[in-house]
Amino acid sequence: MMELDKRIHHPHDRVMTSRNAKPEASRLTALAAFEAVMMAGRTLDDWLEQSQEYHNLEPRDRRFCRRLVTTALRHHGEAMLALRHYVPRPPKGRQQIASLILQLGLTELIWLDAPSHAVVDQAVRLIRARDQKHLHGLINASLRRCADDIKKGKSFKTSHKAGAAANCPEWLKTLLVGDWGAEQADQMMTMLMLPPPLDLSVIGDQKTWASRLGGVALPQGSIRLTDGAPQTLDGYDEGQWWVQDAAATMPARLMGDVKGKHIIDACAAPGGKTAQLIAGGAKVTALDLSEKRLERLQGNLARLGMSSDIVAADVLDWSPPAPVDGVLIDAPCSATGTIRRRPDILTRKKSPHIRALSELQLKMIRHAAHWLKPGGVLVFATCSLLRAEGEDLIKVVRADSGLVPYPIEESEHAGFAPFGAEADQSADQSSQPAHALRLMPNALTMPQEDGMTQGNDGFFMARFKRISN
Repeated sequence: MMELDKRIHHPHDRVMTSRNAKPEASRLTALAAFEAVMMAGRTLDDWLEQSQEYHNLEPRDRRFCRRLVTTALRHHGEAMLALRHYVPRPPKGRQQIASLILQLGLTELIWLDAPSHAVVDQAVRLIRARDQKHLHGLINASLRRCADDIKKGKSFKTSHKAGAAANCPEWLKTLLVGDWGAEQADQMMTMLMLPPPLDLSVIGDQKTWASRLGGVALPQGSIRLTDGAPQTLDGYDEGQWWVQDAAATMPARLMGDVKGKHIIDACAAPGGKTAQLIAGGAKVTALDLSEKRLERLQGNLARLGMSSDIVAADVLDWSPPAPVDGVLIDAPCSATGTIRRRPDILTRKKSPHIRALSELQLKMIRHAAHWLKPGGVLVFATCSLLRAEGEDLIKVVRADSGLVPYPIEESEHAGFAPFGAEADQSADQSSQPAHALRLMPNALTMPQEDGMTQGNDGFFMARFKRISN
């Protein structure tokens, strides 16, 4: 919430002195990324990873670019309402790029409180750079009207609840309400509208690093910062910590004491859970389908001074040469619990193929069960808020796979209040199996006076033990 009120003073903000002046590279790249997501249906992370223009930006400009695009995606519904207010008939067809430029400009003015002269100037440069010079008057006038309204106290900035209603797609609202009821769904959607904090998993003493980094020590062991560029923080080059959402640390924690054990981290990239397991003393095989993502994992482990066996393969087509002590499956899913970090999900017009995803997840569990030694532990997790990828799925994991439920003790999720723990939940929604853990976006328990109210990613996880060969 404080994040939304923070002003951006970009280092290159300046008034255009020439009609032929080019826009800043950071805003050109932001427009290309926004266009790829909104018009071509690309995921933001994949586009940025493959964009040479993005990687060529200076670190501060990359940070500005990403923040602008993620904020525009998070508020895309509200930005469209604002656009239609200032431009009753927004440009379409070949001229639709003007609408995207206006949405970015409105995002900067309304939700990032950027200096109006710089926003208008850069928007005009962008439309000229895209050979739509005849629309620069529309861009100029519309954004100046918005800036004038903000000065008069007539900003389009709304409450988080109203924003959630405008930005969440109908398919997501329908699924969340169907699974959890209207009140719980409203709470989740409101939390998902908040920008994510920067959570770090540390190798050394948590309180020492929290003090050095100016962060807050979270109850479950992470350090939380409101914002920051990881590469510029103390300890980054020395490999003393890695970026990992607080809730994302839980699946590896449920593996228990892994010292001296061989653990397979299926779907391992980008490597946060692999690093956790290695830090706990495990020998880890990191398995992932994507060789490119495994390259990123390998780079992350190298910075941390860690190593693991790395295998590029499909989980369903691979098996280890010998049984192992544990398997962690952070399975492909709808990723609805990570919308704070992946706001492009909000722009999808259709629901992901939930049934196909849940069938894949079940196949992974059944196949990986045979990798375990008797007594071995399997932890299944999805960063999903949907029952079909959690509670409903594990109901069909039967003992014929050799797996039995392995209960999760209350002490193992210290720092979180899992859904269903509250006495006032209705019976049909609170009956979490003893071996399962549902973390809603507001599950993290921490002192509210710290101002850190951004919550956590939504996760579901379940733990099993193998009882036979």
